[in-house]
Amino acid sequence: MHDTPHYPLRGLLKRLIEPFAAGHAGRVSLSPDEWETLRRQVPFIATLTPEETERLKGLVEGLLGTREFVGIESEPTPGQCRMIAAYAALPVLELGLAPYRDWRTLVLYPDTFVPEHEWVDEDGIVHQGAMPQSGEAWERGPVILSWADIVRDGAVVVHEMTHVLDAGNGDVNGFPPLARDHSAEDWTRDFTAAYEAFVAAVENDTPEDQLPLDPYAATAPEEFLAVAAEAFFFEPQGLRETLPAVYDHLARYFRQEPHRRAATIATRGTHLPHEISA
Repeated sequence: MHDTPHYPLRGLLKRLIEPFAAGHAGRVSLSPDEWETLRRQVPFIATLTPEETERLKGLVEGLLGTREFVGIESEPTPGQCRMIAAYAALPVLELGLAPYRDWRTLVLYPDTFVPEHEWVDEDGIVHQGAMPQSGEAWERGPVILSWADIVRDGAVVVHEMTHVLDAGNGDVNGFPPLARDHSAEDWTRDFTAAYEAFVAAVENDTPEDQLPLDPYAATAPEEFLAVAAEAFFFEPQGLRETLPAVYDHLARYFRQEPHRRAATIATRGTHLPHEISA
């Protein structure tokens, strides 16, 4: 095993003013070769309809032209940025970029990072600690990702972008802004019931292969939502069968039905060296 590198987040704001794409204004056009390469690297693109594919391409180009991609240790390559943008575009395929209005910057670490956190427990005691992370989303701030983890599983991008969407109501709490015809009461009831049942299953030491989601979903309602979103897009049939109410709410929220694309969808494409060339 190798030691997880510790890249301090303190002082990161200095890096956020160094955009990868300085001068971009609205959209970056992908060449046919760039788009074809991206299609090989991001398997879910092959499951989309022609109309969805064209819409995704436009969203990717929009993200590349309006967001900053900042690297720790080295700047992200154009190929890395394109791949991240593709996964980031999937949750908003039918929503457009407006729900990402408060997200402007993507920070990319070369590998799993160890941010320092401070929290206050129920007794008012302040604690400090560090835990290896593959991704992190700051409320109204940057999304932070590990490139090595993206290469292993592109779903990590969807996970963190779900937190960005979740924050649209002002807090990251598992309750994103819903359409007017989508009952907040029904969402709260169904997600609360599913989350509490899942936590109970994890606490009762249910074998991981018998759980509908990764056990990490039991850590907090917002993590339950983000992990469920990963399953929704990449293991849709399984989620639909094991947590049908959760699947139905996500289908209404994202305005997509991934189970009609495929039962499972790979999150790792071909030709993915540690560094993707331009």
